[in-house]
Amino acid sequence: MKTFDEFLIDFGFPEYPFSTFTTENEKGKEKDLFIKPNDFSPIIQSFNQSNTIILIGDRGTGKTAILLEFERLLEKQSALFCVVDDFSSLKYPFNSADLYKFLISKLSIVLFDKLSIDVKRIKKLSKEEKVLLSYMLKNFLPLVSKRTLKERIEKIQIPLFERLFRVFFNNSRGVLNYTATAGGKFIDEYLAKHYKGVPSLISDADIKEFFPELPLTIDDSFNDLEINYQLLNDTLKLIKKLDFERIVILLDKVDEDSRLENNGEAIADFISPVLTDNKLLLNKNLQLIFSMWSTPFNYLLENVRTQKHYCPKINWTFNDLEKALNKRIKVYSNSKKIDFKKLFHEDFTDNDFNNLFVLSNGNPRDLWHLMDKLLKNQYRINPDSTVIENNTIKPGIEDFITNFNYFEYYPRKLNAKANSMDFYSYTAHLLKLNNSIFTRNQLSDKAGTGGSTQNYVTGMERIGLIVKIGQESGVISYRIKDPKVVYALENNIKIER
Repeated sequence: MKTFDEFLIDFGFPEYPFSTFTTENEKGKEKDLFIKPNDFSPIIQSFNQSNTIILIGDRGTGKTAILLEFERLLEKQSALFCVVDDFSSLKYPFNSADLYKFLISKLSIVLFDKLSIDVKRIKKLSKEEKVLLSYMLKNFLPLVSKRTLKERIEKIQIPLFERLFRVFFNNSRGVLNYTATAGGKFIDEYLAKHYKGVPSLISDADIKEFFPELPLTIDDSFNDLEINYQLLNDTLKLIKKLDFERIVILLDKVDEDSRLENNGEAIADFISPVLTDNKLLLNKNLQLIFSMWSTPFNYLLENVRTQKHYCPKINWTFNDLEKALNKRIKVYSNSKKIDFKKLFHEDFTDNDFNNLFVLSNGNPRDLWHLMDKLLKNQYRINPDSTVIENNTIKPGIEDFITNFNYFEYYPRKLNAKANSMDFYSYTAHLLKLNNSIFTRNQLSDKAGTGGSTQNYVTGMERIGLIVKIGQESGVISYRIKDPKVVYALENNIKIER
């Protein structure tokens, strides 16, 4: 029997295209794999205009890939680009002072890394600005030794010629002291020779400190400054003075903080102080770009000024998904394959291909997972085939639906019990319906939700599992939004934890 690697070679893949599902795991290939969705132009235009952007999208829709594209577009010399994807050092919950301290610290790390390479920028600063820069070094960088800290502050505050003179002088002290001591010893010996009985004034082991080490005067006893918006703003102005024309802070993966346990409401509460701080979001010295999972963002719609800030939602059309898939197989086949349809049996129709994109739910990551299941089921059923055959499609799709990690896309409550209302509890009720379009009464009759029906509907709407589609004679209709659940309903497939 063929190995899976041999099976892939026959398909034209020296590397497996569907073993990684995130941009972070595609190191070295992310630029080649990147595809701009059709509505990408307004996002790029807003980025180039240095506007604050709150980028909204479901997990797996390519938010991180777009953020990396932003970074590639920046002029490295004239921009300070700060990526923040670890929020563990930010208290939960946090206040404004905590947030500003957190941001100054993240900016300081990137700034001093840049200055270590191009220290000449510091020459442009006044004495007071150098003291502020030293304050940032002492208070907002990870802990360093006092000696290292002192040396770094000296480099900021003391001119180079003065530091070089001190080094030269202090390194020459030994010779100077010895010379002066030797001169004193000569006089001492002359007196001893001509005036018997006078004791020697200098012992052989003594070398006088005629020239003590020359210190540099630096200000390292800073007064504690109040951590407030003004300090953050002064920091931004200082960075601009160092010839960084654009300062971009990019906030990503806040929903992956382990303290929030994938809970939509908790994520929304945690990040609310950032998205409602309009002074920060509109600061002319800073471009803030925030990548936000759409589910917790729905909890914040009443508080975030979406009319004032640009909040694009990432959408993938079938055409976008097809381009992304073709790009992927081209990269992983070393350009030998450029059309994904050639991976399937010739009997496959356009409608069959369309159904694959429907199941992907407008999500590239879902499409990669689906293709992974289809290829692996083809290998399991007939490893000698060089195309995906029709008889392997249904078991591949069922494998995709039943083994999908739904908690990756649908939040659950903190410390939730096994029988609490979450995706699986909701879906168990939805799969009792006769149709993917339903009313509350139909849900109550078929699923037996009774007096709790409205709570179920509200909860399912909130996590994005269902959507309201219309109202007639006071009766509201809903539709199951997730095509995987629709497919399970139509094909009598159970979705269980």
